[in-house]
Amino acid sequence: MALLYRFVKIPDRANSHVFTFIVTKSVTRDLERDVTSKEFSCGNQKWAITFSRTDKVLGVYLVWKSTSDLMRVYVDFSFTILNREHFSVNEGFSGKQVKFTMDCPAQGNRNYIPVSDLYSRNFTDNNGEFQLELSMGHVRTMFDTEFRLPTSMFGQLTRGQSPVAKIPAKVETTYFTFGGFDWNLALYPQGTSDPSSRNSDGRLSLYLNRCTGFDHQCRVRYSVVLGDGERRLDSGIVDDVSDSDGKSYGWHPRARFGDLIYKGTIRVHLEMMLANTLSEVVSSVVLQPSTGSAAVAVLAQGVSQAYDRDKQGWIIKTDCHSDSVRLHMVFKDIHNVPRNHLRYVSWTAYIIRYHKNHVEPIPIPSAPFSHYYAQDASDEGIIMETEIGVSELREPGCPYLNDKGQLRVQVEWEESYLLFQATYHKYDDIYKIHNQQMRKEITALQAENYGLERQLFSYQKSIAYAHSRGAYSDDMVSPEGREEEDDHFYQERHYSLGDRSLSTDTEYA
Repeated sequence: MALLYRFVKIPDRANSHVFTFIVTKSVTRDLERDVTSKEFSCGNQKWAITFSRTDKVLGVYLVWKSTSDLMRVYVDFSFTILNREHFSVNEGFSGKQVKFTMDCPAQGNRNYIPVSDLYSRNFTDNNGEFQLELSMGHVRTMFDTEFRLPTSMFGQLTRGQSPVAKIPAKVETTYFTFGGFDWNLALYPQGTSDPSSRNSDGRLSLYLNRCTGFDHQCRVRYSVVLGDGERRLDSGIVDDVSDSDGKSYGWHPRARFGDLIYKGTIRVHLEMMLANTLSEVVSSVVLQPSTGSAAVAVLAQGVSQAYDRDKQGWIIKTDCHSDSVRLHMVFKDIHNVPRNHLRYVSWTAYIIRYHKNHVEPIPIPSAPFSHYYAQDASDEGIIMETEIGVSELREPGCPYLNDKGQLRVQVEWEESYLLFQATYHKYDDIYKIHNQQMRKEITALQAENYGLERQLFSYQKSIAYAHSRGAYSDDMVSPEGREEEDDHFYQERHYSLGDRSLSTDTEYA
């Protein structure tokens, strides 16, 4: 058994996710079957890790669980078995942009480590358990297909006759899975999803349709390429919203349908980047005169309830009792978290601002928000500070209130993981040991670099002095002869060396 123990998201360009698993002794002792972890998500795809075992060698694989036909996924990943003594002897392997397909959903190393090394090299504890770290980043999802057109229509186009009467109202791709939903692409040659109102210019429209999961709206990000070669048309990155009916705003290029056809088909290359569910709530705002004055008081009434992707209930309260509007986010169903587990949840919250012809979601500062939840009778909640002053709500025509005087809040649900072990445990000791070891090595390396820079600077001054005298000699000026001058120079420089210790002692506690 492999239990998902800890998770951390690294704020880097690869959007790296690091998962830590507790691997029990059944993995090394059970020769009859392979052991697979529970599914977890990364890059809007479902994954698992699985182990293979021979008499002497242990193998490990990353398995793509949400496979779809015509889809492929590329991932940077690395596996690392954490050593209990020192981080420098961890055992790992990695791959860059490794390809996963329906025909090949598992990638890894079947000869990862000899089973005997797990014990002899101090990877396991007294119970025969060890920790395995999986890092994933640069997850890319590609879907390649084509729009096939009727043969009769293709014949009309090639002969140069008017194709209007023969063009279908809509052509669609097959379905694919992303972010836990089923999707497809629909192409409207006449530039509209309404067949009865065809345009005459032949400019097309493309829509990304969500075919399952209509409990929520969904924020999506994708890019699509239509055609090939000279007929290639690239959308760039498209940010869209799939509503509760699965419909989106679509992409409407200024191109004609007939210009993209090649041998009766239009090739399609789609890259899916994001699919996060959205919850929207409203909070009524009451304006009334303050007692004993003509000023207007602002009160937020009622409690709004929302549900995340796991169908867990949340409460959002609007607080207008300070200078700025604050939102109080409470996990209503915290009692549903399994015993001895943590639920990690992250989200981004938006305030809807109204313009004349459209609405704009304004992200709340300090987003995204995240928290670990353990089973409890109630949740104290998290306060989210907005930049909207309460005084703004008093002004006529406030852009943050709708016609009914309501404040609309949108929550985008991002990450959600159920982690084993709700409290600090001996498993956490390895990370603390590694952390201290790395800090000490970094300090020693910084001190060594400091000394080398001092020596280099002394030689540079010696060479400059020699050139200024019109001659060059290594013996003319000794670097050691100007140590006091160099020390004065380096005192003016600022070095951040943690505890500023320059000891080069590299022994570990």
